[in-house]
Amino acid sequence: MPQFRAIHTIELKQNVDAEVFEDFMSREYLPATRSLPGCLRVEFLKGYKGEFVGVAPSKHDYAWVTLWESVEANNAIWSKAGAHHTPEDILEVNAKLYHYAASYSLVGGFTVEAAV
Repeated sequence: MPQFRAIHTIELKQNVDAEVFEDFMSREYLPATRSLPGCLRVEFLKGYKGEFVGVAPSKHDYAWVTLWESVEANNAIWSKAGAHHTPEDILEVNAKLYHYAASYSLVGGFTVEAAV
């Protein structure tokens, strides 16, 4: 079974201090997500807003990528009776995430076909 990655993006509300959000993600959200069964790794990314020629700026403020043992491992956590379900273990920290978000989305899931 190939590993599975899920990619999430967030735009912060205008009144949110980016450092406060980054601290929340580093101290609370990312560790809580990483502790879920089947989650192997979580990467937190800040959208590039620079102006180097040839480097595309991000439309998003931040993103995070979760790496799962498999599609089945991801679904075992995030699905219940065939519908999306937030695990009870992270309901509280997940609710805090929305405090910071002007918009939040799951870009999608991807199976890992190759890695070097």
